[in-house]
Amino acid sequence: MSDNTKLNEALDQGEVIVWSGTPQAYSLFGESYKKSTMITLGLALAWAVILVGGYYALTVSNNVEIQKGVMLFCIGVPIFIIGMAISDKNKIQKLAYAVTDKRAIVLSEKPISMRLADIDDVRIEKADDGNCHVRVGSPTFKTSMRKLPVLAYRGEFGGQGSDSSCNGLVFFNVSAEDERKIRDLLKPAALPAKG
Repeated sequence: MSDNTKLNEALDQGEVIVWSGTPQAYSLFGESYKKSTMITLGLALAWAVILVGGYYALTVSNNVEIQKGVMLFCIGVPIFIIGMAISDKNKIQKLAYAVTDKRAIVLSEKPISMRLADIDDVRIEKADDGNCHVRVGSPTFKTSMRKLPVLAYRGEFGGQGSDSSCNGLVFFNVSAEDERKIRDLLKPAALPAKG
């Protein structure tokens, strides 16, 4: 199903799209993401050393045969940690964004949206290659940069509202031109951008 079809299905009757776009490609080793990627790789390596080394030492000290299943688990945990970062990147690349006359929408596995009237603030953050992240709704401001990709495809949901309406979302890694359009469309609800 194409992004246009999914977007049209997500619209309420009479709702009009005023802007739509997609995230720009990015590298896990780009300037903005390098630190986060290195932390993830470091954690994965540390877990591998601790799990494999600990299990090996335990089996040797107790003169017990090494079990392949346990060793696969010890190796699988670090691979899973690395896989999560790659999975997040793949999920980001599949997103589509829209601003309508009524809502800001992120097309993820299921559409997540925020009514324009509910937007209390917008924050713009620089990304690599002149791109930006647009945090919509003040509840998204407390999320660390490392967790921003997950927030981008899940949204920030509060204790109230419908299943599809959230109290914060992120347009992750949009071009500077798209960022200006988004910011203009979200006025007057949005306050001046912060860098």
